[in-house]
Amino acid sequence: MSTALEVRSVFDIVKLQEKTFNSFNSNVVLWEKESKFAMQLLNKNKFLSDTAWNNRPSLQSAIINVASIGISLNPASKHAYLVPRDKMVCLDISYMGLKHLAERSGNILWCQSKLVYENDDYTNQGVDKEPIHKQQTFGEKGNIVGCYCTVKLPNGDYLTEEMDIAALNKVKGTSKAAKGPWLTWPEEMMRKTVVKRASKLWPTCDSLEQAIHVINEHEGLALYTPETKKLLDHLLETDNAFSFSALVSGMNEDEQTALVNSFKKGKISSNKDKWRSLSSEGFTLWENFMPDVMSYINSQDAETLEAELVGFEAHEIAHLNRLLGEGLAEELRVLRGGL
Repeated sequence: MSTALEVRSVFDIVKLQEKTFNSFNSNVVLWEKESKFAMQLLNKNKFLSDTAWNNRPSLQSAIINVASIGISLNPASKHAYLVPRDKMVCLDISYMGLKHLAERSGNILWCQSKLVYENDDYTNQGVDKEPIHKQQTFGEKGNIVGCYCTVKLPNGDYLTEEMDIAALNKVKGTSKAAKGPWLTWPEEMMRKTVVKRASKLWPTCDSLEQAIHVINEHEGLALYTPETKKLLDHLLETDNAFSFSALVSGMNEDEQTALVNSFKKGKISSNKDKWRSLSSEGFTLWENFMPDVMSYINSQDAETLEAELVGFEAHEIAHLNRLLGEGLAEELRVLRGGL
């Protein structure tokens, strides 16, 4: 009898993942426990169960992600859940789950993510210090005005990231979860959002970065096209610092985060280091290149200027225009015959 005919329920789909799950050789999460947690979640939520039956690959992927990331579905831990979203089963990882992965790695000693309300007394002391936050514990707190995340590193230093309510609402507005957990659990989603952003400052941790990639995929926050991803991978592979710097400089913070988290497991840390290196090198190359370009523009030397720009890609011209500013960029366009 074929495997397909043996699958009579969503529980059978779960059971069929045992071999692949165990291939990750994880001592952190165990099949015997996680398979039971998964089946409990499916049994309690008919919508989740129906979604899993109608989109079996998504259930398979979610369960395998539990093993590859090393995070538990144990409801007591509140680290991760199986949730139906956009006709798929998604592995949804809470801010507590992200915090757990970072602390487990040993790269940070502890992490806290807190909301700031109108009637709180909050003082920013810089990215490398713990903020002073005197909370209005009882009584009228006022509206939420922001959220911050502070971690303590093994060397005793602190790292702090903050997001005001406008930035948080912007993330909410682009998320597929805007009409789901952002409505039912807005405070938790705010904490998760700032932890995701803060993690870019922390020492690298593959399991955390993979978890963030999974979240971004399911929430629709991978804000890049396949063409951009292909170009970025090519520039990384060829060590083209000049072009790489031009490409990433035109991206906002969310786009850059999504692309960093798109790298395959095992490549995230090395590519993240390479990203920093090429960005720094590219910044210097552009800094050395710009005086010549401005000289050609000021002297109206169209021939030499065009020779310098032969072979420039669209994103490189766009970056050049950003560096020149609106006035000089228009002069460049006219000098190049409207190009």
